[in-house]
Amino acid sequence: MAATAEKRKAGPAPARPRRNRLDAAAWIKAAFEALARDGIEAVRVEPLAEALGVTKGSFYWHFTDRDALLAALFDRWAKGRVAAIRAETEDGTDPRGTLYRLIELYARGPNTRGLAVELAIRGLARGDARAAAAVNAVDAERLARVAALFGALAYRAADAEARAFLFYAFVFGQSLIARRSDVALRTAAADLFLR
Repeated sequence: MAATAEKRKAGPAPARPRRNRLDAAAWIKAAFEALARDGIEAVRVEPLAEALGVTKGSFYWHFTDRDALLAALFDRWAKGRVAAIRAETEDGTDPRGTLYRLIELYARGPNTRGLAVELAIRGLARGDARAAAAVNAVDAERLARVAALFGALAYRAADAEARAFLFYAFVFGQSLIARRSDVALRTAAADLFLR
């Protein structure tokens, strides 16, 4: 009874510091950052929790396990890439100009982080069915969109598809083999390809 009276005189207990509350999107974003920076091995619950300044319990509130996080990561990546190519190609009034802009966007200055994520997911697709499904969905949309641009330039369907494949192979292939410091080489290659 005396202890209770003491507590009343002292007032309410000091508030505990509130822990950060994260949603699933914050975990997925952190997973993308880790994937781009250090590869798939970095996408683990403990290092992500530490980087986010939270406990592992926060992770398990949103995901059953690491596998569920990876599934969400692949899904988010595929939806983001499909939305991007749709936005980049939706103006059908100037197909040639759109193709030039795509070359400029992807071949002359690829997003280093985005490329690292793309390469990591493509690497995983060789052994993970979910990553493979994400890559297939993105590739199908990209090829269809670029083929439609060539089709709008009066190429037959088979030629438009072949040109889309070559376009796609150039855009992503050159970014894999050209050193970042070879800006002149990459620019010259993009100019030749555009002609």
